[in-house]
Amino acid sequence: MATLVAATAGACAAIGSGAALAQVGGGGLGTPSPPLVKDVTCSVRCLDLRTVTETGKIEITGTGLGSVSTVRFKGDEGRLDVKPASAADTVVTATVPEGASDGKVSVLNMAGQKSTSPSAIEVAPKDSIEAVDGFSVKHAEATPTKTFFDSAKRSELEYLFAADGPTDVRVNVINKKTGETVDSVVQEDQEPFANHSFKWNGLDADKSVARNGDYKFQVSQLSGGPGAGAGFDYYDHIFPLRGKHYYGDGLGAGRGHQGQDVFAKCGTKIVAARGGRVQVNAYQSAAGYYLVIDGQKTGQDYVYMHMEQRGRPAAGTRVHTGDVIGYESDTGDAQGCHLHFELWSAPGWYEGGHVLDPTTPLKKWDRYS
Repeated sequence: MATLVAATAGACAAIGSGAALAQVGGGGLGTPSPPLVKDVTCSVRCLDLRTVTETGKIEITGTGLGSVSTVRFKGDEGRLDVKPASAADTVVTATVPEGASDGKVSVLNMAGQKSTSPSAIEVAPKDSIEAVDGFSVKHAEATPTKTFFDSAKRSELEYLFAADGPTDVRVNVINKKTGETVDSVVQEDQEPFANHSFKWNGLDADKSVARNGDYKFQVSQLSGGPGAGAGFDYYDHIFPLRGKHYYGDGLGAGRGHQGQDVFAKCGTKIVAARGGRVQVNAYQSAAGYYLVIDGQKTGQDYVYMHMEQRGRPAAGTRVHTGDVIGYESDTGDAQGCHLHFELWSAPGWYEGGHVLDPTTPLKKWDRYS
């Protein structure tokens, strides 16, 4: 009887420890998902994007970070472990301990699983931030350097400034060719020596899609004075085939040919030339598997034909510029793998609109994509 009680108690203890571990992992018995660190940057008491002072804070981004219990720094006399200030699935923050030194940062979860940052963080003495007079931008960077309207990743500015206290910051979006300020925003009460960000939606002050071209973010103090800029290229469409290709028949080449054929290797990715909502996802004996997308802020419909069956988003799905919407094939009445691309005026494809010649815009998108 005593043996049975002991065995039962042992089993309960095992289940209890498994349940505790399951809570760490977010569901199901067993170990949590392993953490994966993708980047580490400074967030508070910063001298640069990846330079932090002792007692400052860093931000670690990645996946599976919600169960992180330890953040590990390199130290002058060995490793230094601290508890995270906060932990969510995609981001962990931590305070940099005194005595930390330059190097990569690691995270560990309660199951002992570990991940190390691909890039290093530089650690400066805590007295590196001195009293300053005035306002100056220490870091300004635009990512990515080439962006597209309505893409999943917007044009983003990351900046850091020095000042003697919180201040209002103006961020202008400027067309470098014309010098025109197409958009402007004020970010109020921003902390100095901290990394800040601003995402631009690609619209001008009138809420119209900005013109293609070279742009820059300009950062300055709202009250005036010197600032700094960060440049990037911006476009309203992307070429829909992501691989080597050549042009075939265009509009009017043969009976009922209402678009432009673009040939590429079978299976080449097809992306949305312009974001929008999938209006039609269907199969037809001539068109094969095809999609019709109602282009965001265009009134036009974008039609993609002879696609593979797999990978096409369902009707009603919201897609963004550059999102993969399928793969090139020869389904339907097609000789060789190619994309048959059509462009229709408002109000749309077989809804009262008419066919537009897509060749010129395709070749334009091709040049810069």
